[in-house]
Amino acid sequence: MRLLILLISIILSSLSWQSPAQSQYEGKALDAYFNNAINVNPFAEFHVTQEDALLSDVQQLSQWQTHTEFTTIAENSVLWVRFNIANNATVNRMLTLIAGSAFIDRVDVFLLDEQGRIIQSARSEDEQSSATNLSRKSFKMHFVSRSESTFTIYVRIQDDAQTLLPLELWQTEAYSQEASVRLILLGAMSGGLSLLATYFLLTYVLQNAPARFWFFLLATGAMTTMLNAEGILPSLFFLPSMTAELTSLSLVLTLFASIKITRLIFDPIPSWWVGTNYVLLALPLLGVFVLSDFNQLVALMAFSIFFFTSKIIATVVYHKAIDLRSAAIYFIGWIFLGLVGIFEFLSFLNRDDYLSYTALYPFAFTCIGVMLIGVAIISREQSIHAKRIFSQGEQIEQLQHYNDLFQHAAEGLYTALPNGDLIQVNPAICALFGYKNGDDLLSNKPNIADFLSNTKGADLLLGELIIQKTVLGKEMKGKRVDGSEFWFSISCQLKKVNGENLHFGSLFDITQRRLHQVNLQYLNTHDQLTGLFNRRHFLQMMNERIQSRENTKKFALIFLDVDQFKVINDTCGHSAGDVFIKELSHELFAVVSERYAFARLSADQFGLIVDFEDSNELRILANSLLAKVRKFEFKWDRHIFNQSVSIGIASCDDSIPSGEELLSYADTACLIAKESGRDKIQIYSPEMGMHSHYKRDLFWVNEVNKAIKDESFALFYQHYRPLNKSDELQYYEILVRLRTKDNDLVTPEFFMPSAEKALISNKIDKQVVEAYFKWLQANPEHEAKLGKANINLSGLCLSDDDFQYFLLNAFEKYSIAYQKICFEITETMAIIRMNDAVEFMTKFKRLGCTFALDDFGSGFSSYSYLKDLPVDFVKIDGHFIRNILHDPIDLAMVSSIKDVAVAMNIQTVAKSVETPEIMVQIGKMGVNFAQGYCIAKPEPLTSYTDFSEPQHT
Repeated sequence: MRLLILLISIILSSLSWQSPAQSQYEGKALDAYFNNAINVNPFAEFHVTQEDALLSDVQQLSQWQTHTEFTTIAENSVLWVRFNIANNATVNRMLTLIAGSAFIDRVDVFLLDEQGRIIQSARSEDEQSSATNLSRKSFKMHFVSRSESTFTIYVRIQDDAQTLLPLELWQTEAYSQEASVRLILLGAMSGGLSLLATYFLLTYVLQNAPARFWFFLLATGAMTTMLNAEGILPSLFFLPSMTAELTSLSLVLTLFASIKITRLIFDPIPSWWVGTNYVLLALPLLGVFVLSDFNQLVALMAFSIFFFTSKIIATVVYHKAIDLRSAAIYFIGWIFLGLVGIFEFLSFLNRDDYLSYTALYPFAFTCIGVMLIGVAIISREQSIHAKRIFSQGEQIEQLQHYNDLFQHAAEGLYTALPNGDLIQVNPAICALFGYKNGDDLLSNKPNIADFLSNTKGADLLLGELIIQKTVLGKEMKGKRVDGSEFWFSISCQLKKVNGENLHFGSLFDITQRRLHQVNLQYLNTHDQLTGLFNRRHFLQMMNERIQSRENTKKFALIFLDVDQFKVINDTCGHSAGDVFIKELSHELFAVVSERYAFARLSADQFGLIVDFEDSNELRILANSLLAKVRKFEFKWDRHIFNQSVSIGIASCDDSIPSGEELLSYADTACLIAKESGRDKIQIYSPEMGMHSHYKRDLFWVNEVNKAIKDESFALFYQHYRPLNKSDELQYYEILVRLRTKDNDLVTPEFFMPSAEKALISNKIDKQVVEAYFKWLQANPEHEAKLGKANINLSGLCLSDDDFQYFLLNAFEKYSIAYQKICFEITETMAIIRMNDAVEFMTKFKRLGCTFALDDFGSGFSSYSYLKDLPVDFVKIDGHFIRNILHDPIDLAMVSSIKDVAVAMNIQTVAKSVETPEIMVQIGKMGVNFAQGYCIAKPEPLTSYTDFSEPQHT
């Protein structure tokens, strides 16, 4: 339709001749003689008409405007431009008119002579693609300016919305030269970008480097953006009206690739930055659908400048994430691309002709900027590669270090599959199992089960490992290559390495420790001298029987006490007494055999648990024991001893709550037997309840209550010292004495058992703590020198909430530092009240207090109890210390206790250190502290002096 209207306009214009006064435009004429090019706009007039207006109609219009740069063309309207060209010379001139830009939809040009006749016309659709007319950045028309003539040019512009109309007139020869040069440069730069893009695409395929693929898209997008803006690609693909849209799409592709490159180069980069860029990238795409070509051009330029600026800012902000060289190159590259946007925008505002000297800058800067970004990518890859090589070097060095540790470790180390098949072992594990080297051990593809004496243990170990992923300190029995067995501790874990689950483990020989533990477990339940059960285990057996009495037979306790045993000790010495007890126990065991539980309860006392149906069975057995002892003669040197025993029997019934109670009944019966002349049997009856034991307890309870009321307890202290280090601080134990009405001082072993039975021992502890804290507050200069003050606590305090509140208040009331105080708890009480002891210790250890386990070894408690108690010190019972120089068993026991304490990070204190020789011996063994008369004797706290003073040296 438009074509038909145009043809009609041309025909009618040719036929309609009017007088020059009526049809010819007589405006200011542009001289055809100018240098190279001239801007026509200052010489032209502009008018907007309806789309169907004919040229003849336009010629008759008045009110033409001048100097229009931005023109808004309404819908169904067109813009007309006219100007005169005068050639006053005698020769013709070849001229070229440049009108509009690649973003204008359609341009029609009419050349009229002086009579108003159309002598030449052209339109944008008629331009053919050729070597000289490949670029469609603007409409071009070549024409001849005849000598000594003036002609008028009418330009018809059809576009949507606002239009920027540059009009230029060129000397044709100059235009051809400049256009050829421009096309050559454009082709060279496009070819360079194509080669660069192709190179990065091929290297991406070979190296699988994502940044190279995105650079390929960046270079391709930059090239197509440039060619679209020039109108070349739309012309090639016969889409001249889609120039703005194609330019927008190629620019969006370029910017999208740049976001990806920035993210890869500056990894890690905040996700909010990437997300913001993606959102902003949608704006140009939206403009394709809602903006006119002109507005798209303006929006693209503004958005490009903003986007390039954001890239420059991101480079400055996040440059620390990469090496300085890559950041600098990347920064300069975006500077050049930013200048491209600025140049284009300024040229657009200034209406620079597209062949001016500044028109080449965007091409050159685009190529330089894209090339620098590619160089930055290569530089970044080289930097990452260099870091990777350096990291690999460090890893190789670490692996070598780990290999050295693996090969030279004292513990046996191995690597295995999850099913236990061994992969790698170190020399220590080979030596442990008796192999020459790792190749010898691994030659038959062994499994962990092959090295265990019981293969079921391997199944349990591997099953536990699969479930828990980690196994620590599991003790197992191993089998060496020669068939001998030993114990080892194994720790292992299951880890994923390079996608494969592997089993890593370490083990070491614990045979000696197990032997010590077995020995201690035996000593925990047996008497060291006779091999019979000891008192603690005997009481435990009785308590178990009492608790399960409904399911057991009737039983009784037979209590034996050797008469006049002191005579043997006084006459022949303690060694003779020990031999006598040992031989006597063998004689008694011959009667008892293994039918009954037989125990040594104290130095000269024995106990027997006997099941019976009739009380006569008890008398028969007791008489047999009396008869056996009467026949027994003990010979020592020239002395012959015929000893006797007194026997007390107590039957267990429902009224007896514990083994201790039953033992006290049998003991009472035995005392009556002794008082009746010895070598007799006495069966306990309730009428004996107020006998000597109870009278003694009643006496001491009265004395304790009186002392509590009168606050007549006296505090003593006894220094103890570190053995293997020099320490100026003071260490001592607080001791308590009961002052009687006769002003005598009584030690705790006399009154404390009765106080514990009467449940008043915690009151004694309160008075001790209160009195000592008050003294310590009154002597602040001493607190600064105090290393540790040990205070004994009875078992009742452990479960007494009121005592714990009292203790907390006492620390606050007297401002005593928690770390200065160490509380001592006897081993027996700690075990009997295990849960209370652990809770009490844990609470006060958090505050800074420390704890010592007193008389350790007196009951030969198993180390499992020690593992459960959070103690800081163990005080080795003096029984093992006194004869350590002469008794190898005592020496072994102390050494074992010390070794276990060291393994558990617990310090040791030796009690009853009476001579310098004993102190030297335990010091060599590694015991940490010594306490005893060799160090210092107990002294009243009221006359306290430091250990370093002369009287203590």
